[in-house]
Amino acid sequence: MEAPSTARTTAPTRPIAVWVSNLCKVYRTGFWLNQKVESLRGCSLSVWEGETFGLLGPNGAGKTTLLKMLLGIVRPTQGEGQLLGIPLGDRSSKQRVGYLPENPYFYDYLTAWEFLAFVAGLFEIPASQQRQRIPQLLDLVGLARSTARKKPLRQYSKGMLQRVGMAQALINDPEIVFLDEPMSGLDPMGRYQMRQIILWLKEQGKTIFLIVTF
Repeated sequence: MEAPSTARTTAPTRPIAVWVSNLCKVYRTGFWLNQKVESLRGCSLSVWEGETFGLLGPNGAGKTTLLKMLLGIVRPTQGEGQLLGIPLGDRSSKQRVGYLPENPYFYDYLTAWEFLAFVAGLFEIPASQQRQRIPQLLDLVGLARSTARKKPLRQYSKGMLQRVGMAQALINDPEIVFLDEPMSGLDPMGRYQMRQIILWLKEQGKTIFLIVTF
């Protein structure tokens, strides 16, 4: 197993947004669950607030496993960590986090506007704020408002779904944004726009955690 490497773009001069020490994850497989598969071993890292942090590695290096533990989706077998000063797995950090998965899944029969309104409702964002926030995010990700209002998501291309995924990741104005392969499925113009969004987030002082496979 090859451990993922990391890359930073800023100096560590701010409070820590992500901290993990000796994280490990072992899955049990087989009919009797008597076989063990080690997905991540001895991962330790720190990410400072306002930093753009890159987690780089080949397939199977444990990048997604680490991300799932940071987001509280799975529990570590060993080790400890904090997200925004809160222990891993504590649900109180979720309101402050944005997440774009590599292969986002949406409700096919909703429009992009309806889906973003649904996600905003989960974050208890008032309707008055939604009416301002949703158009702003659609403009930011380069998705036409008319398309977002009328076209169901089942008719979107992978690149268009990626744009909707970025918009939903930012709907709650998160302090830290996790982006798992954010360029996946995008054409050259889409990749350029995604880079511009990441730069804009950096200018806003957001912490950005990027996962990239090489």
